[in-house]
Amino acid sequence: MKRSLLFLAALLSLEMVSCKKNLDTVPSDTLTQTEYYNTEAKLNNALAGVYQPLVTESMYGSAMFSSIGAATDEGFYARSAQTTGVMVYNFDYTNADVNNLWTQLYQGIERANILIQNINLAPMDETKRKAILGETMFLRGYYYFLLVSNFGDVPLKTTPTASVSDVNIPRTPARDVYAQVLKDMQAAEGMVYTATSLGYGGRVSKTTVEGILARVCLTMAGYPLNDVSKYQDALSWAQKVVSSGEHSLNPSYKQMFVNLHQGIYDVKESMWEVEANNNNANGLGDYSRLGNVNGIALSANTDVIGYSYAFIDATAKLYNLYSAGDLRRDWAIAPYSYNSATTPVSDVFFTSAQLYNRNEGKFRREYETMPAPKNKNNTTINFPLLRYSDVLLMLAEAENQVNGPSATAYNAINQVRRRAFGLNVSTAGASVSVVSGLTLATAGNTGYAYSTTTQANVPLTITGGGGTGATGMASIASTGKVNGVAITNPGSGYTSAPTVKVGLVWAAGTNYTVGQQVTNGNNLYNVTTAGTSTATAPTNTSGASAAATTGAVFTYAGAAATVTATVATSTVDLPAGLSQSSFLQAIQDERARELCYESLRRADLIRWGIWVQTMNALGADMRTNGGSFAYGGLAGSNITARHNLYPIPSSEITVNRAVTQNPGW
Repeated sequence: MKRSLLFLAALLSLEMVSCKKNLDTVPSDTLTQTEYYNTEAKLNNALAGVYQPLVTESMYGSAMFSSIGAATDEGFYARSAQTTGVMVYNFDYTNADVNNLWTQLYQGIERANILIQNINLAPMDETKRKAILGETMFLRGYYYFLLVSNFGDVPLKTTPTASVSDVNIPRTPARDVYAQVLKDMQAAEGMVYTATSLGYGGRVSKTTVEGILARVCLTMAGYPLNDVSKYQDALSWAQKVVSSGEHSLNPSYKQMFVNLHQGIYDVKESMWEVEANNNNANGLGDYSRLGNVNGIALSANTDVIGYSYAFIDATAKLYNLYSAGDLRRDWAIAPYSYNSATTPVSDVFFTSAQLYNRNEGKFRREYETMPAPKNKNNTTINFPLLRYSDVLLMLAEAENQVNGPSATAYNAINQVRRRAFGLNVSTAGASVSVVSGLTLATAGNTGYAYSTTTQANVPLTITGGGGTGATGMASIASTGKVNGVAITNPGSGYTSAPTVKVGLVWAAGTNYTVGQQVTNGNNLYNVTTAGTSTATAPTNTSGASAAATTGAVFTYAGAAATVTATVATSTVDLPAGLSQSSFLQAIQDERARELCYESLRRADLIRWGIWVQTMNALGADMRTNGGSFAYGGLAGSNITARHNLYPIPSSEITVNRAVTQNPGW
């Protein structure tokens, strides 16, 4: 069960009434600050209110991965009619997504400022008080980090607003805002609990503070501040996380994300999560649209899978970054779509040529454990704000910048890569030989008559080739024909192409039941009379076999689908002897493979100083090579230098006479 802070809190309503009234009465439905913060429980309620903006639709409840986070070189907004808005970088300072992000960030800051001012009112254990203060200061720093990295110079407030007319506040230079971010977070590090003592990632721990400080320092070291001294600071903070011994990689990349769907805490890797706890049942908005706006498309709200609009598709660039055997690819990028016309819903696997068709697949509602009926638009999937793999990659990047591609840098990135290929992170120098592709032959085949009455998908039988572990699945069209095949596990150790059959392969001495399908050679059979197979295999190419000869009765169904496998070998560890620039390129690619769709890519490309050129190149490529998805290049083509920052939103410009606008807006 989730241990969310959010269940503690109603939205804060801290209006301090002081106006004169015609009637000489005292309002009974308001609290003074002294009354609101005078117990430990009330302080925890207030802390929950400081966390709450994170899970709103304007932040990690939706916008950060759907509209504001839609367009990078990892993904594009998969709606051809969408020609305006932040998702295609055709917007102005009145854009609602930009305005709402700004508002939520400052709301979180205001709540933090009020709590900090009143932190000492309640009689309570001082260690607990210190932890509340530390989390609050960290969150204020985090909100300012998001503001300064997205908007540049912003108004800096570290005390509560005294009056509704106290709004004319000039922008503070970005460097000074970052200084406040560091001050808040560094103070918080010594106050908050450890990850082990908390036991879950919904609250900020000591190593979370250190990991985010590494992120802040890497951002400061890059564009536009270019304070290269911060690479050493980033390295130090990342090393603190590693040295703590509290964290490690989950052996399974996929399982790490399944845990997020199911409310299972894995603080070893998932260091900080935005918690979506109540499916909006309590009206507080502490739910998510993760997997709903960016999952695998399904326009039917089944309790098994759940509705998904699938606004985000993967780019061919991201797909092609993965090498054979990298288990992350087919989890991050959906290898199938859903056929909602079948019951149960079946998978339809893409061909190797269908790259832009593929939805973002990292968050899949079929793994969500929301009680039935699933809500059409809201999910309870937690969003990962900081993972240990990110810390390792930040350590490798900072180490490379400070000391070059040292053994420390190689070790950090190679741990992430080894896990990606299903290896123990300590297994150095390994390579994997895997089943890298399956091709369904259609020319010359008139059969493929596979039943759809009892199963939505048909497993593949993969044998030979010198390896083990490869598995696959065939998708079946409504006509009963095989229309796609895909690898579900590439296996390892393959020295030649294995033999692939769709469905069960006939075997002697097997108890077969009516309705099963088996293949023998190039023939497909339906089991029409149950029984145990003899040593004589069915070979008939019409009608039914004789029970006296074959045991079970096998009725010829047509030609078996023909599938050809290919094998490829990938070296897992990075090659030795890379230059500093080549190692940085390896880091940039690895971050895309590992952290795609986790709302980090745009900020990464900006701090590396390659945002505009990367997106322009992507836009040009998609418009040329994207076929029916050429529209997906619109965002990349629209991006210019002004898009390194968002505009100061109209909600601020219209009320704050002291604030100025960003260049180009």
